[in-house]
Amino acid sequence: MNFRMILRIQSQALMTFAAIDLLPVIYAVVEFRALDTTIFFAAIGIFSIVTGIIFQRFSAGRFQRAPLAESAAAILMMYPLLAIFGCLPFLLTGWLSPLDALLETVGDLTSAGLSILPDDAPYLLRMWQSEMMWLGSLLFLIMLVTVLPEVSGCFGISLSLQGGQNFSSIIGQMNLMSARIIKVYMTLTAVSFAAFKLAGLGGWDSLLMAMRCLSTGGGKFFLAAQNVYVEYAAIFVMLLACGNFLIYYRVVYNLIPPRPEFGLNYFTRLKQYFLRLKRTLAGNAKLLIANEETKVLLATIFFGMLIIFFRIFWQDIFFDGDEAFRRSLFYIVSFMSTTGITLSDKVAHVHDFDKFFIFLMALTGGCIGSVTGGFKVIRLLVLIKIMAAEIKKTIHPRMMIAIRVGDVPVPMKTVGRILAYFFLALVTMFICAAVLSLDKSTSFSDSVAMSAALLSTVGNLPGLCDAQSFKALSAFGKIFCMIILIVGRLEIFALLIAIAGIKIRRRKSDW
Repeated sequence: MNFRMILRIQSQALMTFAAIDLLPVIYAVVEFRALDTTIFFAAIGIFSIVTGIIFQRFSAGRFQRAPLAESAAAILMMYPLLAIFGCLPFLLTGWLSPLDALLETVGDLTSAGLSILPDDAPYLLRMWQSEMMWLGSLLFLIMLVTVLPEVSGCFGISLSLQGGQNFSSIIGQMNLMSARIIKVYMTLTAVSFAAFKLAGLGGWDSLLMAMRCLSTGGGKFFLAAQNVYVEYAAIFVMLLACGNFLIYYRVVYNLIPPRPEFGLNYFTRLKQYFLRLKRTLAGNAKLLIANEETKVLLATIFFGMLIIFFRIFWQDIFFDGDEAFRRSLFYIVSFMSTTGITLSDKVAHVHDFDKFFIFLMALTGGCIGSVTGGFKVIRLLVLIKIMAAEIKKTIHPRMMIAIRVGDVPVPMKTVGRILAYFFLALVTMFICAAVLSLDKSTSFSDSVAMSAALLSTVGNLPGLCDAQSFKALSAFGKIFCMIILIVGRLEIFALLIAIAGIKIRRRKSDW
């Protein structure tokens, strides 16, 4: 195992963590003008920078490629390391116990949004919580275009086909893709901020809600829940989070104006840019509309909304049709994106049909290139097409059938790995449920709901499990929940490849 490579990745993660630590420092200076609060968060940032420099010092050396086993081990170790630094504000301010602070931070970094933090917690801690969610999704996107395609190749191929990107384990190309995906993520954050700002929220509130909804961290904290425009803004941002960020990359990157260069007529280049923009807008619109996974996602949300709408309107839960429509759409998008935001505590007493339907939406998730959890739409789509193909082959044994997603044929290698992942996901969910059921505070049905919520990183399933369910667990149960969250966020293949890499290396050394 190449520990220098692992330390280098941890060092870069800590430097990124230190960069986002500037936001609470700015807020403390601008709003509070409190020197002690500013020093507190600045000290955490400096501590992470010093640790990152130490890691970088021991990871000296140039690496041309990212090895498979080391990449898997590095991304598994990244979340516990960042959780140690991220839990310090919750722990040192006394709002959470050490184990609860770690569980809260791991839930935030994995975008589960467990919301163990009390409702009367200070606004600055809420902002820190939102930052951890935003950072966790950013790191996941960076890994999505660099490390994860190498770790779980069955998903890297699908991403390459759908997003039009070619992935490589070469460090230079990985750094280039990381820089580009960061620009896209920052652009979408700015769009989300503008949406909440136009809905009537203040500057800091808009930024907080943009980070929570775009990262799909969510939780039970929702500002101005009775504001119709804020609810529609949240629906819009959560729909953005459901989409394939690699398609966003292709759209956004073509809209960036050219940089001025010495010796060239900038206005001529700007004119060429607008001509190119005119040509690419139509192509980008076709790219978004023609993507089969996006169409299936939107159709699922639409029909799911209709089902919930007719049920609650038929049973006279909401007498106003507009409110019934808005609430139905909000909850379907919230749980399809695995954000898990609820508008009130009354959803804990929803109908059993709604519980089951929300449970299915959370397990499904969004597009494969998104920051959502769940199984992902494209994998379910491939499984359905496999089933249809097998039925046709049974009727017509000599028929040759190619499984396609859109106009792109799916290789049989990818099909086999998706089937393997589906089996592993089900087995992992029931194993986690069995282990959680050992805790005295949970029943088996609660354990199944909690394991599904953790593996899909939704964190909150109304009427099935919420923050109090996780807070009531024993120390063993909470530690096990942290492991499930990391495994669910990175998908089970990262853990298996890391373990297999260690075993293979050990056998070689013994030989």
